[in-house]
Amino acid sequence: MKIMMGVDMEGITGITCRDQTSTDGRLYGEGMELAVGDVNAAVAGLTDAGVHEIVVWDNHAGSFNHYLPRLDGRASYRRGTSANGVRWAGMDGSFDGLILLGYHARAGTLHGVLEHTMSSANWFRLTVNGREVGEVGIDGALAGAVGVPVIMATGCQKLCAEVAELLGPDTVTVAVKKGHARHGATCLPPERTAKLIRAGAAEAVKRIGKVKPLDLGAPAVVELTYKHTEHADAADLRVFDGRRVDGYTVRWTCPDFVSWMGFTAANPPPAGPGD
Repeated sequence: MKIMMGVDMEGITGITCRDQTSTDGRLYGEGMELAVGDVNAAVAGLTDAGVHEIVVWDNHAGSFNHYLPRLDGRASYRRGTSANGVRWAGMDGSFDGLILLGYHARAGTLHGVLEHTMSSANWFRLTVNGREVGEVGIDGALAGAVGVPVIMATGCQKLCAEVAELLGPDTVTVAVKKGHARHGATCLPPERTAKLIRAGAAEAVKRIGKVKPLDLGAPAVVELTYKHTEHADAADLRVFDGRRVDGYTVRWTCPDFVSWMGFTAANPPPAGPGD
């Protein structure tokens, strides 16, 4: 049995601020340690359940957010970027499931800890065929395109609610904190979340075959609302019948979501002011 695990940082145990998730933050070292704890708990749970191959991708920012010598040796670790802007390089139908560890709620979620969708500086809202999605939806759809279901996700309670709404109740969720603001939460300590994550990962393996891959539909009408009009100005309208909806929003009609995401990842708009 093979499992892929994607690890973001905003939904990791104890993380509530940018100082813990940014390489120049004064608490970044703490954030790295906390991320290692969550990863090792998930790897332990998967091995408890008999998974023989685990591939972990550190997909926060430019990667390199975990101390490699501290990571569980029973998994392998993908670090760095991929050629041609490909997200989830190596993901194919040989994997039995995907775990989204340390993820966050989509942009605009009330009291979602460090909520955003892909770019906190550029993107505000993303919809596919009228359905609003965040990074769980993006990564779930990319995995679903090759038949791989999301079997588990961890993060704040708002992330867990988003997962249940989008993917259904069979996907295991583990809430490691309760958000009270974008930069504030009541957090469970690592010794407690480690047990919850480990048990959740083992349970998630039992759900394989029951959880269905995410399909956002084809063709795909994709609308992206940017945070600033200059980002919409920079969007490429030459592909997928791109059209401007208003000052902030661009619409594309694509064969499927994967084709749009691949083009967008390879051709991002210029960076703008942060949030």
